[in-house]
Amino acid sequence: MGNVRYYIVALNELHKSLFLEECSRLTVLVFDCLQKLEKNPTDLDVIERMVNAADVIRGGAKFLQDVDLEMNAKMLIELFKGVQDVRSRQMGFEMMSSRFRMLASKSHSKSYLN
Repeated sequence: MGNVRYYIVALNELHKSLFLEECSRLTVLVFDCLQKLEKNPTDLDVIERMVNAADVIRGGAKFLQDVDLEMNAKMLIELFKGVQDVRSRQMGFEMMSSRFRMLASKSHSKSYLN
């Protein structure tokens, strides 16, 4: 029984590590998309890529029980899903840029992964 429990804990830790790595990578991707949209606010491919990445982040954040990351991802999805021009959501755009800038910098410094 002890070996099975150890295996389950080890597997759970592996999954957490994988989800953390993926969320970190996608957080940086979302921030990069937000920066691109500052220059071209009607780039539908970038908007879609950003929303899809946020959707994956939301799922990973649920698994990791990271309420803050989940809330930020959910808010981004609600603000920009189906939007044709991010300027129509300027206040939300600025807020999400600020939040994901902070999250991306945490990802780069690896403090987010610890």
